[in-house]
Amino acid sequence: MLGAAPTKTHETGRWVVKSGTNEAESRAPRLSVGAPTDPEALVPFARRAEELGFTGIWTQDTLSAKNFSLDGLHVLSYLAAVTSRLRLGIGVLYSGRRNPAVQARELATIDQLSRGRLTVGLGVGLDYHRETLSALGIPTDRPVRRLIEGIGVMRALWSGTEADYDGEIYKFSGIRAQPDPVQRPAPPIWIGARAEPALRRAVRIADGWTGAGPAATEDFLDQLKIVHQAMEEQGRDPATFTVSKSVYIAVEDTEEEARRHLVPAFDRAFGGNPVYDASSMVDRVAVYGPPDRCARQLLELFDAGAEELILYPMYDRTTQLEAFGDVASALTAARR
Repeated sequence: MLGAAPTKTHETGRWVVKSGTNEAESRAPRLSVGAPTDPEALVPFARRAEELGFTGIWTQDTLSAKNFSLDGLHVLSYLAAVTSRLRLGIGVLYSGRRNPAVQARELATIDQLSRGRLTVGLGVGLDYHRETLSALGIPTDRPVRRLIEGIGVMRALWSGTEADYDGEIYKFSGIRAQPDPVQRPAPPIWIGARAEPALRRAVRIADGWTGAGPAATEDFLDQLKIVHQAMEEQGRDPATFTVSKSVYIAVEDTEEEARRHLVPAFDRAFGGNPVYDASSMVDRVAVYGPPDRCARQLLELFDAGAEELILYPMYDRTTQLEAFGDVASALTAARR
């Protein structure tokens, strides 16, 4: 749950968002954006996103060495200092890559620096990364158990008391961690998941589920059905569980122009990836075209039950950010 604070409504003429609210009290559809990877672009991009009224800005915990990237947690610390309202999210931290006690301290620090604006994405990661991690001495066995216990360890250490934990991998008693996060009892944890067992697990142990950018809308809708079914079966109050999705998007005057930019952008980002076929991703997963067309595609996700969409520009990030504002205007008009 998010920490309670005075409600502020920001109206930019494009999109209306509420900041500093309890998440259960602010369930209106929300648009966030993915942060650029260029260090020089980070601050102007984040400040402009805040001016335009977007809900949050997200970084990634990528393990790929093909494309330049910065550590997502350090970027969030940096952005905490230059923004005042945007929520700060990372999608997703891979279980086991960081010791959960160290990770709990890092995340609590960001929550302190941002005065309670952090959202934590977690996931088990992809199999093909584990060989490299193992070669670097990072444990890669039992990733699901490390995810589950890692969340338990962090929540215990965020309790504000001397913590105990008795798991299969982690066991301790009488340990007090600091700093405490601003959000109580803890920053919200959203799990990245695609397979049915992982989706059901997210409903059971997390505060939300975040769908992957490489997932097509049809796949996301099928996964969302499983999430809704699991919430009903587990007696989970939907008001306590957030559904989000990352979306690769390109806004241009025509579909043809957007596609012309997206094809090489996906090849740069995913070419040679053993999991994703870059050659098919534009038509399979991307939202692209004029603002009205993009808005209709996003509205399908919102109408199905997504509460927050994280828009990732694939090229010309600053220009695309401005165009996202036009999509938000079209989306607002479509919902009236």
